[in-house]
Amino acid sequence: MELKFRVIQSNDRGLITKQGDRTYARRGPAKGEEALELPTLFIWVSGKDRYLSRCWTQWTGERLGDDFIYVVSRFRDVIDLHGDTRYHQWCSKQLRSELWTLERAALDLAGVSCPPPEDVYEADRHKSAIYLQRRKQRLREQTPELSPEDKELIEHAYGQRDRLNEEAGFIEYHVDHIIPLAKGGAHHPANLQVISARDNVRKGAKVRSPIE
Repeated sequence: MELKFRVIQSNDRGLITKQGDRTYARRGPAKGEEALELPTLFIWVSGKDRYLSRCWTQWTGERLGDDFIYVVSRFRDVIDLHGDTRYHQWCSKQLRSELWTLERAALDLAGVSCPPPEDVYEADRHKSAIYLQRRKQRLREQTPELSPEDKELIEHAYGQRDRLNEEAGFIEYHVDHIIPLAKGGAHHPANLQVISARDNVRKGAKVRSPIE
């Protein structure tokens, strides 16, 4: 039976360290799972630091703005993910299972505490989620019919990005659409390049490639 996970990503808003800690997430429990205890991957990010707290959580029945408050019902451990750049692919079922079974030394968390959700709540976090949903839709709509060779070239570009990021130990490189999706660019190998994250942010939605 496939294990179902709850995934919560925290950008420097408090690390889960023990049973009874409370946190919040955009996604609420599925219908019929409101009282269900689920194994949880809590990914904490701050700059280049990435920790993974592995525990079980339940919805408290409380809401905080548009978010749902969860409580740690059982706690397992916290491990260091520094240098592992796959965390941004947490939607992969295979990666979730790998992170849950990953064997690494547990961190010593003496003196570390998780602040109450009310003290660290960010009400405008969903703007980035809306952007990501819009981007996924554009990817679907702006991907032409691809040949096997095209698909292989796309996989190569993303594989090159992942290898460079693994070597760097953090997300230093992006796969960029030379003509941005927002400007009608296609998700096609002829329109892809691997560039630094800094150059990609600087480029934004401009059509001109920063490396030309």
